[in-house]
Amino acid sequence: MSTPPPSYRAVLRAPGIRPAFLPSIIGRLSLATSGLALVLMLEQATGSFAVAGAITAALGIANVIATPVRARLIDRRGQLAILTALGALHTLSLIAFAVFPAAPLPVLLVLSIVAGVSSPPFGATMRVVWSDALPAGALRTRGFSLDAVAEEVTFAVGPLVAAALVALSGPVAALVLSAGCVAVGTGLFVASGLSRQQRGSHRATADEATSPTVLTPLRSRGFVPVVLVMTAPGLILGAVELAAPALALEAGAPFLAGILLALFASASAVGGLVFGRLRLAGSHAAQLLALLGVLVVCVGVAGAVGGPIAGAVGLLVGGLCLAPLLIVGYLTADELTDPRVRTEASSWINTAVNLGAAVGALVFGVITDAAGPGWALGATALTAAVVGLAVAPLLVRRNDATRRRRG
Repeated sequence: MSTPPPSYRAVLRAPGIRPAFLPSIIGRLSLATSGLALVLMLEQATGSFAVAGAITAALGIANVIATPVRARLIDRRGQLAILTALGALHTLSLIAFAVFPAAPLPVLLVLSIVAGVSSPPFGATMRVVWSDALPAGALRTRGFSLDAVAEEVTFAVGPLVAAALVALSGPVAALVLSAGCVAVGTGLFVASGLSRQQRGSHRATADEATSPTVLTPLRSRGFVPVVLVMTAPGLILGAVELAAPALALEAGAPFLAGILLALFASASAVGGLVFGRLRLAGSHAAQLLALLGVLVVCVGVAGAVGGPIAGAVGLLVGGLCLAPLLIVGYLTADELTDPRVRTEASSWINTAVNLGAAVGALVFGVITDAAGPGWALGATALTAAVVGLAVAPLLVRRNDATRRRRG
């Protein structure tokens, strides 16, 4: 008689989980609200979307570049000291934006770089907590699923909260709320017992001398192909964020943009919840490729058919695969790398997705000007498929080698 899969309630009842998980969600709510608030505030202060775009782009690039460095510091020095410093610096940078929204462009660029570099990695650090608090297997998969779903919901709700505050009180109020969420989320998270246990590996000098490769995720066998393949769902994500407003404007109904994005995020959350309850056969590599294939086909067909109805159906069905893809990516990173570098390993998955999203937005933007959003969405899906097909042999080969070595 098979044991029933653990419930999400059982995950939340694990000792010490809730005091860490809930603050991590508060912190991630800041990241979900600050982008829109910052763009609207800068446009209002400078009268230029170009300036707002340049500032937010600089912030995003700084965040991507700093991600592995921040993670490595946390793995070496522990969560308490590094997260506290990052949270304080990020909070101050957002408040500085709110106080000086019309500062000269060089000053704004410096602030954006500081904000990007200091963005606390709440998702990556919480996944380390999940890994330590829950045993490998169904319970840990359920925890990662709950985390991914919560993050999807946060990034669906955050922009709505920011938009409501902008309408009621202006963009400065929304940015101040974002700064408050960073401060509160960081403080409560690092005060939790499970976070305080993450003291880093700075004392493990003997291990580093005898086996230096274990402390470098990118040198862990089979990890690089996982990072590469995770750029593919990022390509789709970046395209969807632009495709929704583009399809809505093409249909003459701008309000459809919010509906399309909400469908995609909601489907992703549902997909994550369902995935967490399944016991799937096959390796993580096979699951990654299968989920990516479904996502690419759904979005590609929606783009080829064109129009908001096809877009809604494609995003709804394809969105079901997004959170499961992220879950499997994080689980694979957790499985392939040394426990002392889990923050960095998880952050590399984030970096891959974010890099893919930036390229996807670029590809979509260039093609949509020439051929329309439908063809652009299809072309981006094709690009993601090419990435998946190119990495698939290496991914499967590395996975098979790892399983043979462990067997």
